[in-house]
Amino acid sequence: MIERCDLEVDVSDGAPIGVRNIATRFVVDRDRWDGHTVLCCFPGGGMSSRYFELEGFDMAAYLADLGLALLLVDHPGIGGSDVPDDGWELTPEVVADADVAAVERSFDLLGLRDVEAIGLGHSMGSMLVAYQQAQHRPYQGLVLAGFSGRGLPEVLTPAEQEIAGSADRIRSSVVELARTRFGTPLVESTSSTLEMLVGPNVSAGVERAIQGSAGPLLAVCGLNALLPGSDEQVLTAVDVPVLLIVAEHDIVGPPHEAPRYFPGSPDLTLHVVSAAFHNSNIAPARTTMWERIGSWAAWLVGAGRSPIGEGASHHE
Repeated sequence: MIERCDLEVDVSDGAPIGVRNIATRFVVDRDRWDGHTVLCCFPGGGMSSRYFELEGFDMAAYLADLGLALLLVDHPGIGGSDVPDDGWELTPEVVADADVAAVERSFDLLGLRDVEAIGLGHSMGSMLVAYQQAQHRPYQGLVLAGFSGRGLPEVLTPAEQEIAGSADRIRSSVVELARTRFGTPLVESTSSTLEMLVGPNVSAGVERAIQGSAGPLLAVCGLNALLPGSDEQVLTAVDVPVLLIVAEHDIVGPPHEAPRYFPGSPDLTLHVVSAAFHNSNIAPARTTMWERIGSWAAWLVGAGRSPIGEGASHHE
């Protein structure tokens, strides 16, 4: 039987003022779980961690049934987590610090020892998982969905285009540019981009499920994800196995270009979700994707090397 345990963990010693508690949820079927492997899951922009438990499209339940435990984490300012006094402080580096603290303290509260932790993100959440790994190295491997490191250059303003490609200039300018673009550090979700994220002609059930997981966009992190070159050093520092998941009709560019942004990974797998759009958890092929996550996680913590050769980069 699947258990879902809600936690509030204190991260106040390393988070912006106003952020004391981060909300997490532990999802597990103890009769199936190996007692060690935990997927730590982080949502993308405009979503809470409920994205991983969508009504009728419950990834967490599916993976728990496969024998994995999951820790679902709401970033600061999102879902059940505290909102900082100054939301402009929520840069990728700051959010990553708070997210990792939330994982570590959740494990402590749950009494988990010798955990094989895997970082899993979607979209902006994938970017933040990469920052977590570069700054703290908490994970044995990463599952990054809907992300490539390319950014979204086609939507940038002239001022944003001017700094694109320069990590140093982006780091020094991204907060002010986010102020200009968004006007608020926590941007409320709208339905205007729904078709781009989930595809045309969505059913009422899909729309209801997605809207039920909506949360504010962290403006600084969101803009950082749009800017080419913002994460180059961070992604290069990722030196663990990576499973990249890209939808066939994703917003992150051609799927088979995605692996080049992770030159330091010793073993990189690309899984393309057929007939899917950006939010692939509601795609017809979602269970194939979830099965792939399960088998990849089992390989990572079990076999210890790629079935097609150590240090390989391979596509599916």
